[in-house]
Amino acid sequence: MVGRWKGGDPNALRMCVSAWRLRAISILASIAVLAAVPALAIAQALPDPIRVIVPVAAGSSLDARARVVADALGKRLQRRVIVENRTGAGGVVGTLFVARAKPDGATLLFTNSAHAISAHLQRDPGYDPVRDFTPVASVYESGMVLVAHPDLKVSSVKELIALGKVKGESLNYGSSGTGSLPHMGMEVFKRATGMTFAHVPYKGDSQALADVLPGRIPLMISGYPASQPSVEAGTLKALAVTSPTRASVFPNVPTMAELGYPDATVNVWTGFFAPAKMSPVLVDLLHREVNAAVATPAVQEHFAATGARSMTMSPAAFGAFVAQENLRYAKLVADLKLKEE
Repeated sequence: MVGRWKGGDPNALRMCVSAWRLRAISILASIAVLAAVPALAIAQALPDPIRVIVPVAAGSSLDARARVVADALGKRLQRRVIVENRTGAGGVVGTLFVARAKPDGATLLFTNSAHAISAHLQRDPGYDPVRDFTPVASVYESGMVLVAHPDLKVSSVKELIALGKVKGESLNYGSSGTGSLPHMGMEVFKRATGMTFAHVPYKGDSQALADVLPGRIPLMISGYPASQPSVEAGTLKALAVTSPTRASVFPNVPTMAELGYPDATVNVWTGFFAPAKMSPVLVDLLHREVNAAVATPAVQEHFAATGARSMTMSPAAFGAFVAQENLRYAKLVADLKLKEE
């Protein structure tokens, strides 16, 4: 037997304690190695490449952030993590592609709150946004910004509301498309304030901004990265942000809640989803690695520069949250009688 002490000799006691300490360290090390084997085996079993499907066009803020996160994730997994844009039908095309993929980790969906909207604009999108996906990891949250052309002669939401009461539906606003997050953001704002602005849909933020910048359309709600350069240049005025707290990129712009309109708060969430019925062990592995990738300096610096904030939930909590969002937006789409144009 190792380290048996028969009493009486202090040196023997010290030798005994040292022997048992070494034996305990050896046992713990063995346990740690054995515990690491399953995770190592799963990591080795992950496919290469892993495709991250982004259901919107390249160049959008969602796409840009997807590429930064995918790069960090690929370095951690030692796998090629390739971002692939599959666009069409307001995000339905790319989302349906993932819903029909195998739940083996080879295909992931990187999307935002539009996931809880797009399917409700279609008579039959071919998937259920909750039932047909496995939540993997929430990644970040961000707001949007209400901007006005200087020719509108308003410098605050209060002044905009006063003008809206006079002009009514003759005052137009642009959006990146029917049912898009900017569209929904403005409709929520209209409900909260009693405004009746008329909607002019475009095919994206950049197309809407192309008409807002010269003043052909005086208003829009936009993602931070799309409108930030114009606000900083003074060619657009930022009146309010839709996030619960002020945005790092617009520190002097108040939130809707600060202005007395908490119901106009629209927080845009983003995360990774896999096809339904993915192995819980694989979900846990990807969840852990995504969180670690998001925590890297490169990702955090990109988020800070574009007004995003890390959003961390367990897969179960993220799934419950998305289910609630799905119900909320389904009701809003029905109330507004929206359908894709």
